[in-house]
Amino acid sequence: MRPVTDKVIRRLSKEDILEKTAPLFAADGYAATSMRDLAKACGITPAALYHHFTDKDQLYLEVLEYTFRRRIGRMGEALKGLTKFEDKVRRVVEVLVDAIHDDELFLPMLRRELLERDEKRLEYLATRVFVEPFREIMRVGRDLPPDSYRPSFLATSALALTIGHYTLEPVRRYLMPSDTPEDLRQAIIDHVTDLALHGMRKDPK
Repeated sequence: MRPVTDKVIRRLSKEDILEKTAPLFAADGYAATSMRDLAKACGITPAALYHHFTDKDQLYLEVLEYTFRRRIGRMGEALKGLTKFEDKVRRVVEVLVDAIHDDELFLPMLRRELLERDEKRLEYLATRVFVEPFREIMRVGRDLPPDSYRPSFLATSALALTIGHYTLEPVRRYLMPSDTPEDLRQAIIDHVTDLALHGMRKDPK
């Protein structure tokens, strides 16, 4: 085995390692991926990997945070300067769609976590990654009539509508092949925004 030197360790930053190991976790999952596999993907030795991360658990949690935060963590920044309710809703949908569209990491990793239901990782995702964009979406709902919708349900619906389209798209395109738009990204943004606005504006019961 090639000895680990300071030069080898410095060759990759923590961010480099997160970038290189995320696709492996997304493809094979946590349990099926070893530190040796991860080190090989980075072109370093397992010992060099342990220089940056205590164990596979720490590496995986940081991969989750890095992967999701980069894609939806900018929700607050994206909403700055917007005053119209309709514009805020559209921007929320745009950020969510852009996190998923043509991305090979976000949706596979999210689906895997929801299926495996590891409570430690789910709590980590909720409190370290999703909490900020979730709160920003709830703030958008402040423009609605008081008591018309539960804020947390409103934010969950925004996530579910957007993520659900991409989750079911592989099936939908076989059910209605003639109804597949040329620009799927824009079609989903327009549809979910319109559907959200139409539903949100109904009078409270």
